[in-house]
Amino acid sequence: ADWAPLGEDYAEDVKGIVADTYLGYKCTEQERIRTCNAIGAHFEELREQGINYQFDLWTLTDTAPLKHVRCRGGADSNNMMPQIIKCSKINLNITLRSIKSGIPLRCMDIMGAGGFLLTNYQADFLEYFTPDKDFVYYESIDDLIRKCDYYIKHEDERKAIALNGYNKVKEFHNYKVRLNDIFKIAGLI
Repeated sequence: ADWAPLGEDYAEDVKGIVADTYLGYKCTEQERIRTCNAIGAHFEELREQGINYQFDLWTLTDTAPLKHVRCRGGADSNNMMPQIIKCSKINLNITLRSIKSGIPLRCMDIMGAGGFLLTNYQADFLEYFTPDKDFVYYESIDDLIRKCDYYIKHEDERKAIALNGYNKVKEFHNYKVRLNDIFKIAGLI
């Protein structure tokens, strides 16, 4: 791969850049395929038993490796996506492997639109949100499938968690609060 060199004040680590950009994306891609196929296969088994769960995926990426997943194409971020999130029973986030800290923007999108968030574990979530109250995290594919089954069947609990997450984002993670924090850290106020 060829890229522009970084500024003089930045220590360039070619191996680190390759690992984070290429290998991180490739590992995440494979993890997402395995996870989606496991959920899709589980839901297919349930449909054969007369339980009608459907796994819809909204993406513009290649979905050829996915089985038992209904691929819906892309969704406009400003108009369609918030509506899809709000109407979905479960919104799944699988964080890029290269994201080692912080909260992925997609998670904030989901909670900010009032959706129920089921995500992989990210330690920084715990600084701002409470697991099983504002969002739910999974630790393995089996755990994810168990939690999908549980929260689909426990609608009131799922809706309460989605509402808690929404209220927390609305109150503490809006532009006014976040910019005020940035200005304080920068010593501007």
